[in-house]
Parts: sequence; C-alpha cells; structure tokens
Amino acid sequence: MSVVVSAISNYPVMLAETVVQNLSEGLTKLISLKKELTDRLLIVDKIIAAENAAVSLKVQADTWKEETETTNLGVDFYLHAFSLFEITATADSAVTNYTLLCSQIWQKPTVAHKILFDKTLTNEEREIAETMNVEESIEKGTLPLPFSEFVKRITKTMRRATVARSDATPVPVRIFPLKEEVVILRSVQIPTDATLEITVDGKDICTLDGRACGASDVELYVIA
Repeated sequence: MSVVVSAISNYPVMLAETVVQNLSEGLTKLISLKKELTDRLLIVDKIIAAENAAVSLKVQADTWKEETETTNLGVDFYLHAFSLFEITATADSAVTNYTLLCSQIWQKPTVAHKILFDKTLTNEEREIAETMNVEESIEKGTLPLPFSEFVKRITKTMRRATVARSDATPVPVRIFPLKEEVVILRSVQIPTDATLEITVDGKDICTLDGRACGASDVELYVIA
C-alpha cells in the first residue's frame, strides 16, 4: 500500500493512497484496511478514479456500502471507518493500469467520534464526556470537529514556501523546521511519469504514483 500507517507518529494527518493496477474481468480489491484501523480512525475525504465505463467500484466503510460507476468519478466523501475500509473494482473486461486516488485523514478517535458512532467508551472517556457535555455539543453539531475546522483553529501559519524540483534522477528534498516551529506539508504536485516518497522523522509514510494524481495538486496535512 502507498500509505504506511504504522509509521505515522504525528496525528492527525491527511495523506493520499494511490493505486495503479491491472484489472482482470471480475472483482479486484484495490484497497483493504483492517488491522491498520486498530486504535485509529480513518476518515475518507475523497475518491478520484479513472474514467472507465467498464469498471464500477464498491466502497465499504465498516457496515456502510455503496457501489458506483467510475465514469468521471471524483466524489467528495466524509466516510468514517473504525474497523474496515475497502474499495473493490468490478470490471466487465480486462483493464490496463487502472488508477485511483483516495484521500485519507488518519487520527485517534475522539470521545465525540465514539459517542456519535456508538462505540464503547473507557471510564476515563465517560468522565470526559460528562464533564465537557460532549453529547450536548454533538446534538448542537459543534462536535466532532471537522478536519478543515481543526486546521483553521490549531494551525497558525507563519510563512508559506513552495519547493520545486525537476531532476531526472531520484533526489531527496530535505525540509527542516526552525526552532519552536513545525513544518506542515499541505499539498504536492507530481508529474504523471514520477513517484514521490514522503518521509517524516526518518520513516517513509507515503508513496504517491503520479499516474493516479493527474498532474493536479494533491491536498495533504503532514506534520514534521
């Protein structure tokens, strides 16, 4: 898989999983996440699939399921998966280099998330829920906090920078935060004939295949 969930140490994080795969006639599983969801919450933000009238996708997040044609499929979701997330392709005929991009937010589930989706709370979480009136905030719609709102409230941008490279050979681009600052990678653009590896604190956490990105900006939120 292009996202190495076990290597993520800074939460929350927005990454993208790219798939470039040959499809045989029938069913092909493109993404399957289960053990990676232990003690983690996955929010699927967007799925962009190649235009192909011969292919349909089945998307499953826990018990929620949807099947859709992939002609011009670029769908904004906000799916929450606590135990299972899968994307399965059904092809009427063989397809070469079928591409898909899945935008993913990984975080630790909050007390509000657990209450909203009827998950078991620990004793400490129940105390937090009662003290902070979490259920009332859920009813008012102020919790759980959407990821975009979290970014606005928590992140104070001091400066922005764009880094560009056009090397024909693999070359690392190293970016280091200044003292008492962090670097947040917000987006990347990758040529269709290139791949990009994102490494944080010496760990490879994500590899993007430009063929699935369509030379467009891929939105990210990666803290280093």
